[in-house]
Amino acid sequence: MHTITIGNVEITALLDAPVLMNPPMFMPKHAEQFITEYRHLADERGLMPMSITCFLLRSAGKNILIDTGLGGRKRTGFPPGKLPDALHAAGVDPSEIDLIVNTHLHVDHVGWNTVDDDKGNRHIFFPKARWVIQQTEYDFWMKPAYLDEPGNAHLVECVQPVMDAGRVDLVTGEQPLDENLTFIPTPGHTPGHVAIGIYSNGARAIVIGDASHHPVQLDHPDWSPAFDTDPVLSAKTREKLFEDAIADGRTWIAGHWQHPGMGRIVRLDGKRVFQAL
Repeated sequence: MHTITIGNVEITALLDAPVLMNPPMFMPKHAEQFITEYRHLADERGLMPMSITCFLLRSAGKNILIDTGLGGRKRTGFPPGKLPDALHAAGVDPSEIDLIVNTHLHVDHVGWNTVDDDKGNRHIFFPKARWVIQQTEYDFWMKPAYLDEPGNAHLVECVQPVMDAGRVDLVTGEQPLDENLTFIPTPGHTPGHVAIGIYSNGARAIVIGDASHHPVQLDHPDWSPAFDTDPVLSAKTREKLFEDAIADGRTWIAGHWQHPGMGRIVRLDGKRVFQAL
């Protein structure tokens, strides 16, 4: 287990799945330069190690889960998610999760919201939790035009059931979650994408969701993956997040950077550098 403490908040990185990123598929507009500059970061096949990591925050007496990974269903191009195993290793039962924040509604961030039993019946995996989702994000994705697309089956499987069960609170903008945690709007990857700011007892951290997918974006914030709905806006969001992290020394917590994705961004010899914890 990788656990750090920020003020009065304890943060544990929960690995749902390691993944390998194929630059031509992930960042097609910049793949050739990506491979040329960062070949040393790749394996023998040219694939870049990444992760799908969720984060357990113990804050103000509650267990708060930031994103729920891939889930247990088969997903094309992804390995099976293992979040339940990670929770067990952390000594936490799904019934002990009080609050879940989906930073956005992509498949690898909502997957364990629900599970299917052996008979194909769908159940909410966290029996006592409430969900908090940004209204802008919900309104964008949960339209019939998107729900009917085969590639968006996860919206029907993983998002609609928790809404139908009355377990979702829709919020807008920079809202506090508790005395230590606050939503930070970080649009670009998706319209309602948010990060989670942690401000506690004089210490700071930020759980960035998918505002950045890989440390190479420290050098090239304009390298937006194919999944960004607004590449120009996402680049501006990344640049600001990087510079803010350098300016105040906040701990950087990134779910797709190689697990556990926790460290600090500093400037050394004029270059942004990630220093892992």
